Amino acid sequence: MNVLEQDRELAEKIWGCGCIYLDRARVAWVSGRLDDADRWTKEFLRCKRDLDELVKRKQQHDQLVQLVETMKERDIDIMLVMRKGNE
Repeated sequence: MNVLEQDRELAEKIWGCGCIYLDRARVAWVSGRLDDADRWTKEFLRCKRDLDELVKRKQQHDQLVQLVETMKERDIDIMLVMRKGNE
């Protein structure tokens, strides 16, 4: 899973819950309990949104790291840029 290291444990828990919710939705669907299937499907989608947010955080982090590396390669003083932004 492409998430930040500090988010890995949370992402794994969310992943596990999502798998359980999908299984419960399938069982409810097969059993004809459509209201239950709908409820578990919504729970799965909530898990997916939460995971998508963790992945997005990692992507944003990676973009910032790449920007810093590019600035270093071009000998741009990052601290000077940061101070300039705070003025």
